[in-house]
Amino acid sequence: MRLSILDQIPRSTHTTNEVALSESGELAQAAESFGYHRYWIAEHHDLSGLLCPAPEVLLAYIGAKTHSIRLGAGAILLPHYAPYKVAETFNMLANLFPNRIDLGLGRSPGGSAEASIALSGNFVERVHTMGARVEELMHFFRQDFPEGHTYSGLQASPVPFQSPSVWMLGTSKKSATLAAKTATNYAYGHFMKAENGPDVVARYREQRESAPRDTMVAVSALCADTRDRAHALYRSVQVWQACVNKGKQLQSIPTEQEAEDYLMALPETERETILEEKSAAIVGDQDDVKTELERIALLYEADELMILTHAPTFQDRLHSYRLIAEAIPQLTSF
Repeated sequence: MRLSILDQIPRSTHTTNEVALSESGELAQAAESFGYHRYWIAEHHDLSGLLCPAPEVLLAYIGAKTHSIRLGAGAILLPHYAPYKVAETFNMLANLFPNRIDLGLGRSPGGSAEASIALSGNFVERVHTMGARVEELMHFFRQDFPEGHTYSGLQASPVPFQSPSVWMLGTSKKSATLAAKTATNYAYGHFMKAENGPDVVARYREQRESAPRDTMVAVSALCADTRDRAHALYRSVQVWQACVNKGKQLQSIPTEQEAEDYLMALPETERETILEEKSAAIVGDQDDVKTELERIALLYEADELMILTHAPTFQDRLHSYRLIAEAIPQLTSF
């Protein structure tokens, strides 16, 4: 089973934006040494505590610091952008880092309604054209527009020897159907929506039987040396998520002490609600996390698991990824 990393570039308390962004390069280097297969960066716009609105920029930085691990966006939110520009950008990356570039595509807004308007105007209207946008993008990568088409003589230069590997990200049968129709690989966001996930992935496989593609499942996991330590760290994440859900702008994930202070200041019922909030995240020691990750891999019949980890500090995240890599036998990217 292959393991990969999805990095949303979270900022820890008492860390600057500059340091948090540079830590992504350090984490990618560590991931490569641990044997992770891919390192993907998510796209968000003015979302509390998450720092990357432009994965393609950070991918160039990380690519220069690594040697073999595959790099990609998880995901570029295609309704915001012209397919030609996305093709140009990722062809450029594929030239710089041959046979290492993935392009994950998503249809979510990635931020507030105001951010969507600022980026692309009428986002809802553009979402309705997602299928056509993906097909146009794939034509640019394959250079196979029909003769007479407006773009038949247009190239997304510089054209690389090996085109980026294209993935569709989603949590619904609609996204699975689109991935099958456009002949892309499929990544299911289990950490966003665990319900009916195996059925969605099965739908994709059924519709792609004539030419099977890879499937991947993205999972939230936090591993520590002990079960108690893992849950203590995760309380910071629970507080951060609770505040974001209430519309509070937290610029970072709180420290353990800050999270504890916040919880103790709440009425008991509200505190219990936060701590008991149902989550798809896997939290525990190596045995706990290994058991649950292997269960999910079997449930989905997944070729690969992509791990998303949030924690109070960068060192906590790094240690979690190290422990998970040690616990799960995997194919390396070398």
